[in-house]
Amino acid sequence: MQSIPGGTSEATPIFSGIVALADQVAGHRLGLINPALYLLGALSEHGDSHTGIVDITAGNNSFAGVTGYAAAPGYDLASGWGTVDAAKFVPALARLG
Repeated sequence: MQSIPGGTSEATPIFSGIVALADQVAGHRLGLINPALYLLGALSEHGDSHTGIVDITAGNNSFAGVTGYAAAPGYDLASGWGTVDAAKFVPALARLG
């Protein structure tokens, strides 16, 4: 079976690098970022365009004949709050850390 690149195997190290950039911008380790992520997600859902969170509103995560979840505005089971625009997300996360 051939490995398909993507998913958490690709996203996790990329996101770790983005958090490391936020550490550098903040000038210290941010530590547990979950509270900041939830705050940024809530701000994003209320229209704040400076969070760096980009809502995914179309598509789904179905794969290989297995029906997944549909993306929709706001939080959804297909993409959570969506993806990040690192240029906006890094300083927003650094400010909250």
